[in-house]
Amino acid sequence: MKKRLVLAGSALVASLGLGVSAVPAVAAQIDASIDCDTGGSQDLIDAINTANLNGGGTIELAKRCTYRFEESYDGLNALPPITSNIKIVGYESTLIRSVRGIEFRILRVEEGGSLTLKGVTVTGGLLTVDPNDDDGGADGGGIANEGTLRLEKSTVAGNQVTGDGGGISNEGGNVTLVDSRVLTNIAFDQDGDAADGGGLSNNAAGTLTIKKSTIAGNTSEEDGGGIQNQGTLTVEGTLFSKNEARDDDGAAINNLGNARIKGSEFVENWAGVEGGAINNDPAGNLTLEVTDSWFSRNVAGRDGGALNNEGTAILKESTIKGNSAGRDGGGINNEEEDAADPVVLTLDDTRVTENRAAGQGGGINNWVGAEVILKYSKIFDNRPDNCAGDVPGCNSNGNLAKAKPAKKN
Repeated sequence: MKKRLVLAGSALVASLGLGVSAVPAVAAQIDASIDCDTGGSQDLIDAINTANLNGGGTIELAKRCTYRFEESYDGLNALPPITSNIKIVGYESTLIRSVRGIEFRILRVEEGGSLTLKGVTVTGGLLTVDPNDDDGGADGGGIANEGTLRLEKSTVAGNQVTGDGGGISNEGGNVTLVDSRVLTNIAFDQDGDAADGGGLSNNAAGTLTIKKSTIAGNTSEEDGGGIQNQGTLTVEGTLFSKNEARDDDGAAINNLGNARIKGSEFVENWAGVEGGAINNDPAGNLTLEVTDSWFSRNVAGRDGGALNNEGTAILKESTIKGNSAGRDGGGINNEEEDAADPVVLTLDDTRVTENRAAGQGGGINNWVGAEVILKYSKIFDNRPDNCAGDVPGCNSNGNLAKAKPAKKN
């Protein structure tokens, strides 16, 4: 292993005895390059330990090298938990759990720690029991984060957990994905444990930001096949495809917090109960806002082929097309369960078309007590009808006549 130590300038001057007053030494961050050989995995463990002790550093992995782990570092993680500011740079490099019958995740970022992964794949993590988890399950099959985590051009795929976050769990930290992929991760149930967020879970104190990425093929046994969000979620330019919430809601996203989604696509996601693409059920004044996005061929076993809304949701300049529901709301189901929690759905310059419900509300199904506001939007060619319930401005058979005013030159 080749290591390059970078010493703080003041400590270097003092060590040379150049006649200046001694300055307390600052821990020097390290740079390390890890070779691709049978000892590379242990070298990576050693490099992370050294970086943690020295305030962080950059660790470079070999190009297209697979670093395999057949035992855990501490009983739960393949690598030492991140406690400092560390960047791991790979070039299509892979970190993989490679053993049968021994369970551990790949990475953990502690509170106060910071990890950036660039050009790295994290795969094969499996965890069913975490003694530090009060619920007796485990979170974060690939990566568990309580600090700051950033992924650039990286992939988290094929990880499993009995708790939340098959791929990544975020407990009160800050997670950012840029040009990255979260694929085929699973949150499954064991002995009644929670099983939400097949791809990612973000708790109420967490912040999750996703840009120009792909969330696909992830599965939760309960809510949030792609993402379970209870905190703050921002999504831009991202594809959600073939995610599944087997026995509950929100195949792509189950939103219980604040969510802002822009310029994204939701295609062929499946929920066993409600919200083929998104289930929105936040508390209080938390909202879902979707802009310039596309929903197509999403399926809900019960209500809301594309969107099931039980809170405040705003859709702008978006298209809901070709989705289906096994009961009501082929495109959108707008449902009030408790009069104390108002339900308001606003569509602004949005199209709802060619959706189908086995029951009623092929385009929009609006429950008694819930409110739908249409602004310059069109609901047409849905089956068996365009709207069911009180949807002002929508008729069962035709298009909305109201058009958006032309922009002035």
